Amino acid sequence: MAPYFPPNDPDKFAIVQRVFGTGHIVKLLQGLEVEQREDAVNSIVYEASARVKDPVHGCAKDVHQLQKRIADLESQLAVKETELKHLQSEYDNLVLFLGTESIDSQFVEYPVDSTSQPREDGLNDKADPLMSCSLLWEE
Repeated sequence: MAPYFPPNDPDKFAIVQRVFGTGHIVKLLQGLEVEQREDAVNSIVYEASARVKDPVHGCAKDVHQLQKRIADLESQLAVKETELKHLQSEYDNLVLFLGTESIDSQFVEYPVDSTSQPREDGLNDKADPLMSCSLLWEE
């Protein structure tokens, strides 16, 4: 057990020994492949530390909280995916409506008639339809 419980960290072994006992740890580690032992010791230390803090639930409380958090995040992700699909549908409908493949670089430009002369009130003879609407609101 020396490779997994170094002498410079005696608290690590003390907590595990107090909670699980040395015999149980030895039996558990002997039943595992050498590659798996370090991960097992880390798990045992985590569980022993959790049992010291909460003797009844141990790390099960932490696991439950993490599972709840995962479920909450998955729910939020589902909502965002639905919103994204809705926005993509609106974008596709707008593209179909405008008859273009992409509206990212499209700007609405009104044709400018260079033959029209300015009037005394500053407007052209062929008034811009948007300008006409704004003039109606001003009256």
